[in-house]
Amino acid sequence: MTRSQTYPLDKMPLEMKEEICMKLEVECITKLIALSKSWSSIVRNKIFTNLYLNQSLARPRILISLIGVQDMQHFFLSCSQEDPSSDHRTVSCNPPRQGNWYNFSPPVRGLMSCMCDNNKVMIGNPSTRQLITLPRVKTVRKDILHFFGYDPVKGEYKVLCMTVSRNPTRSRSGEAVTEEHQVFTLGAKRKKWRKIECEHLHYAHPRTQGICSNGVVYYLAWVENVRFLICFDVGSEKFSVMELPGDVEGLSNYGEKIAVTKMIIDGNIDLWVLEDASKQKWSKTTIVTSSWI
Repeated sequence: MTRSQTYPLDKMPLEMKEEICMKLEVECITKLIALSKSWSSIVRNKIFTNLYLNQSLARPRILISLIGVQDMQHFFLSCSQEDPSSDHRTVSCNPPRQGNWYNFSPPVRGLMSCMCDNNKVMIGNPSTRQLITLPRVKTVRKDILHFFGYDPVKGEYKVLCMTVSRNPTRSRSGEAVTEEHQVFTLGAKRKKWRKIECEHLHYAHPRTQGICSNGVVYYLAWVENVRFLICFDVGSEKFSVMELPGDVEGLSNYGEKIAVTKMIIDGNIDLWVLEDASKQKWSKTTIVTSSWI
């Protein structure tokens, strides 16, 4: 008996296989890798991966991270952004060490990152439950800030790490001084951290999180005791500093744009939306919400 008789799906035209894969859920896509070499080659093809990802990005979902109280197991709940009451999906993610929990970064094209307590960064895919660990960050310091970004020009994911110094003569009380800036490129031939230079001395809270938008990672920090928006270009690996439109408390996505926010006492939220980063142009809008205590 020939293989074509045993595996009739192998006789299917390539275009039809790709069309079928585009309509499958992620859980089914990952199972095709073990089905046969031909199906695995389709799923692992970079062109197909980008098409499938772009299709998914066109239907954004809300992702909620939960942590079990007893076993410290991570759960990710996702639901439709248009109708949060429907289409629920839940996946679990076992931490590498029992009793530890990790603060995952905001998703970047379906992937997330988190810093372990041993100077290692993990990259996770909540849809496939896969976790990979990057090499240890080479530093003697324990406190490390890390940010996760994507360069759409070269199609590269990068992790930016900065060591944290508690020097009270150089920072405000309670904030951290960022030093030893290092970058790791996922998928690069040389799997190592590279040191880069930062011309802007700035201070960031140890739990600061960044948001990646259009190839730039944005995060809030202090420069000479004044709060600014720090911009890290993932492609060029250069830093820049942007003035904020006012006294803000947080950073968030606003559609495909970046916004800084400030909570008002009555529950309404003021947002300054970054309309043009090169001209540092902001627009203000207010979201009216129900009052809460």
